[in-house]
Amino acid sequence: MKYLFYYPDKCTGCKQCAMACSLNKFGECNPKKSAISIVRDEFERYEYAIVCMQCEDAPCIEVCHQGAYYLEDNIIKRNDDQCIHCRLCAAVCPHSAITTIGKEIVKCDLCDGDPECVKYCSTEALVYQEETKEQSERRRQLAKKILSTS
Repeated sequence: MKYLFYYPDKCTGCKQCAMACSLNKFGECNPKKSAISIVRDEFERYEYAIVCMQCEDAPCIEVCHQGAYYLEDNIIKRNDDQCIHCRLCAAVCPHSAITTIGKEIVKCDLCDGDPECVKYCSTEALVYQEETKEQSERRRQLAKKILSTS
């Protein structure tokens, strides 16, 4: 199964990934309307991406009493017609990867398996590929680090 991997040591914080995402989803270059957020840690002096980790036991699917979230081709998607914008999905996301902008709920759907953010990441800090054992462990460690700083 393919995953979106992030390498913070390669990230320059340029936010081109966020611009590409918002342009693809909302038709405007606005990183605040992106399903990927680049957060700068001034003390540790690096940037890291917050993006949907496509959880195996996805809390967003479980909590949605309207059934708006569903799994298709190993990608968690949302049916906008069923969504009532209650924001429970954003509240339970363990990675803070579901955001809200006004009434809009923004969540990564991996651009149906062809993520725009990866295409515009000039430093290859973002890659979309099959997961290896090493990457699986790295992804778990990164998730722990992100959750411990929240």
